[in-house]
Amino acid sequence: MATAVASKGLEGIVATTSAICWIDGDAGVLSYRGIDIHELADRSTFEETTYLLWFGKLPTAAELSDFSAKLAEARTLDPKVLKFLDSVPASATPMEVLRTAVSLLSIYPAPGDAD
Repeated sequence: MATAVASKGLEGIVATTSAICWIDGDAGVLSYRGIDIHELADRSTFEETTYLLWFGKLPTAAELSDFSAKLAEARTLDPKVLKFLDSVPASATPMEVLRTAVSLLSIYPAPGDAD
């Protein structure tokens, strides 16, 4: 009688396929949309990489300028949230600050957001 052997964890198991990234752990490969992660880290900005992930291609200069402006606009915070961040005790951990600030975002939406 044959004995079944189970490997630890999810070794050798494909959970899903993705058009966004390719991972080959044995070969040490991680790429986004066909571009090696090391090349992206060396040569592209956060905004360029975000555009690549969202839209499937690297942006032109005009697309990048427009996209960067939209991202900057979306990062606007209500002054009450900024006041909280300025008042956080030095003893607070980053996770405590993040958790509380995210909660405040639901109470004080960014200027221009729908209430």
